[in-house]
This record gives sequence, C-alpha cells and structure tokens, in this order.
Amino acid sequence: RPRLITKSLATLEREVLDPARFVRVHRSAIVNTAKIVAVEPLFHGDVSLVLDGGTRVDCSRRYRDRLEERLYFTT
Repeated sequence: RPRLITKSLATLEREVLDPARFVRVHRSAIVNTAKIVAVEPLFHGDVSLVLDGGTRVDCSRRYRDRLEERLYFTT
C-alpha cells in the first residue's frame, strides 16, 4: 500500500537515500541508478532516462554532471 512521504526531496537525498545508489536528476526526481537501462539525448543538453519497466524520467542540464559522474563510477 502506498505511503505518504512528507519530507522534501532535498531531505530524502541528504538524509535517507544511499548516495551510492540514488542520484537527483531533476528538481522533482531522484532515481535509483541500478534501474537505468538507457540514456537518450533530448534538446539543449537534457537527457531522458529509460528505467527498467519502461518508465522515462527527464534529467535536466543542471543535474546531468552528477548523473554522468555517478554512472561512470558505478559501472
């Protein structure tokens, strides 16, 4: 059953989630890097992440460096 989380994404990122597994990719999204199956380019430096199961999550330019660093060091 779904649980309501009242913490901000910044708090979850900083205090709850394992930074070795999760990365912030947008002001409204954090993803588990193990679930990323593809990275597709979009416009102006943004990318779209395809997660296993087919879900797509956009990664903005602001967070792209963090994503690339995390993907590079976890593979």
